[in-house]
Amino acid sequence: MATKDFGAIETDYAFFMSHATEAKSDVEEYARQLNGFADGRSLIHLLDFGCGTGEFSRQLLETLAWPKGALFLTLFEPVDHQQELAARRLSRFSEHAIASLGEASFDKQPVFDVIISNHVLYYAESLSQTIDQLLERLHTEGKMLLAMAGHENALIKLWKVGFDLLEQPLPFYVAEDVAALLVNHDVRVNTSPSHYQLRFPDTEENRWKILRFLFGDYLRQIPRDALLKEFDQYVQEDHIEINTYSEHFTVELNPQTQSSAQ
Repeated sequence: MATKDFGAIETDYAFFMSHATEAKSDVEEYARQLNGFADGRSLIHLLDFGCGTGEFSRQLLETLAWPKGALFLTLFEPVDHQQELAARRLSRFSEHAIASLGEASFDKQPVFDVIISNHVLYYAESLSQTIDQLLERLHTEGKMLLAMAGHENALIKLWKVGFDLLEQPLPFYVAEDVAALLVNHDVRVNTSPSHYQLRFPDTEENRWKILRFLFGDYLRQIPRDALLKEFDQYVQEDHIEINTYSEHFTVELNPQTQSSAQ
């Protein structure tokens, strides 16, 4: 799935997560969309597509507080040791063994009541194929929740500056690409913004950590000074303070849509 190696930038990603309110804002929005979803359900099959270390889903499941006996968790993460960590971290939220997407034991072609993909689809090899496959696995009465930053997001603008310096288009997908593809499916889509802040002490090394997280291996090819200066517009005394937002998509199949759940 991924065209960006998160294993190599783990510490830089952790720095971003520890200095951004993005996860908190995303959890609040997902919880709002899933409010009451567990009511009257004896089973909930949830797929975390791109689970990372499971830290985000830990926060979400703590907020949702769904019954452990009802919740079946399936994880997908290209970085093996991160998925193993996620499985250990999330085991306390379910009384059932946590499955890997390719090994889900309850069905050869598992269907999920809830699919979550939190800031993952930027890096899909084929966004169209990935969305098709996720929708095929969505229960007729389920919800697929996606978070993606779009062109107006400050960090996506940093991407744009960097890849313009390389004289090449963005190699990753953004929220607008997701929206354009969902239009071609027989689904109901609700979109909502999720505002957050990134704030960290203003040092060159800290700026560099954010750039390594954003660009990965591409950073070696981009003029260093030009990108570092892009943070100047966000200086607040001795900190960098970026206020921006991402888009949330809540996707449901239309009632007449045929799926493998039927």
